[in-house]
Amino acid sequence: MGSEADESQRAAVLDAALAEVQQWGVDRFSIEGVAQRSGLTADYIRQTWTSKRQLIIDTLRTYSESMVPQSDTGSLHGDLTVLALSIGNHLNNEIGRRIARMLVVDSKSLVVDSDTRVQFWLLRRAAIEEIFERAAARGELRSDVKPLVALQLLTSPIHTLALYTDLPVDPDFCRTIADLVTRALSPD
Repeated sequence: MGSEADESQRAAVLDAALAEVQQWGVDRFSIEGVAQRSGLTADYIRQTWTSKRQLIIDTLRTYSESMVPQSDTGSLHGDLTVLALSIGNHLNNEIGRRIARMLVVDSKSLVVDSDTRVQFWLLRRAAIEEIFERAAARGELRSDVKPLVALQLLTSPIHTLALYTDLPVDPDFCRTIADLVTRALSPD
């Protein structure tokens, strides 16, 4: 899909699919519902995405990427703080919290399976690996840091708060977590 019209249609489908997931979840998600919401045909959607699962995963990935942007602040602490605040903001959004909960709750659908969960972790892992590559080049990172463990240190407290409570994720909480993780990862 290279043309501007194709990108516009793709965006319309992804927006409609996000609304469909938000309203119905993955178990009752339908291509026909997405078609009706987007104003495009179900045939077009099926030709563009090979399966309902692929469309849902693409929708959730696109939404999550837009809510948790990459940032290069010039320091490990700054990058981890931006990432933590972005994740907190994402989880404070009704759609973000619903997606997070949907990914941890067993579903009858084959869409939210362990492979889907791994794909979401890999998105975050790629982001944290970039942060760590820059931090290592600046000498801000211990040599024995494992990116996946560091990612879990940063994100688990934030996700736990969002998954087990209806409380908003406070930005100060995110900053505190980023401060603690930075200290744990720094060579000093």
